[in-house]
Amino acid sequence: MITPTARRTVLLGLAGMVVAFRAAAQTLKVVETMPAHQAVLPASAVSGDYYVRFDQPVDHLHSEITIRRDGKVVETLHPRFKTEPNVLFARAPNLAPGRYTMHWSVPAANGSTVYQGEVSFSVDSRT
Repeated sequence: MITPTARRTVLLGLAGMVVAFRAAAQTLKVVETMPAHQAVLPASAVSGDYYVRFDQPVDHLHSEITIRRDGKVVETLHPRFKTEPNVLFARAPNLAPGRYTMHWSVPAANGSTVYQGEVSFSVDSRT
C-alpha cells in the first residue's frame, strides 16, 4: 500500500518532469538584433558592435555569429562571455560599403536544440 506521503512525492516528481519538458520544448525567439533587419548603416557610424537578444538564455561558449557578403563569410565573430545570459554580443572591424547578412547559430542553454537565423543589412558610404 502506498502512503499518502509517497503518493504526494510521486505526483510532485511527475509534475516537475512535465514542467521541465515544457520548458525544454519552448522555442528560442529573437527579441532584438543589431543591426536590425534591412537596416542601412552609414559606413562612418558602423562601430562593429553586433548582437542578438533572445527571450531566454543561450549557450555563449558554443554560439557563433558570422557576417556574410555575397554568400561568403567575411567575419566570424565569437560572442563575448561577459554579457547578459540571453544576449550574444560580439565586435568586428568596420565593414566596407555593401550588402551583408548577420547569421547566428545558437544552442539553447539546455543543449537540446541549435537555432539559426539571420538578418540582412547594408553599409552605405553615402550616409
